[in-house]
Amino acid sequence: MIHLKLVTLSGVKFDDDVHEVILPTLDGRIGVLTNHMPLISSASNGIISIRRNPKDSDAAMEQFATHGGVIEVANNTIRVIVDEADNSDDINESEAKSALDLAIKMKSEAKDNVSLENAQRLIDRSSVRLQVAQLKRRHHTRI
Repeated sequence: MIHLKLVTLSGVKFDDDVHEVILPTLDGRIGVLTNHMPLISSASNGIISIRRNPKDSDAAMEQFATHGGVIEVANNTIRVIVDEADNSDDINESEAKSALDLAIKMKSEAKDNVSLENAQRLIDRSSVRLQVAQLKRRHHTRI
């Protein structure tokens, strides 16, 4: 087992022993299991997937939509510090879709670089949240 601690600006979102964690990094998604080599990396916007037990199916994995941050792996401990982390249970798919549509509209109507960058950040955040909500729905319809 490996210990995962996921911390955001608003507090600890996850703190438990797990079998596997898949993390979003600037170089792509990486899987971390027991006895993983030490690592420090930037976390990219994306999905953290957590498999609590070796026999858990992909459908049983917990998902978090994350935004920015850093990852440290050492001594069978993973510490992830991110700006935001939203558990799939806390994301409403229709609200995430509406937020994405609004962000895309804001980007198309942006008049300056600041507005364009803000809209792009909202698009990135909303699209990851929507992906996590859709994963949850697909996995629940299979069960």
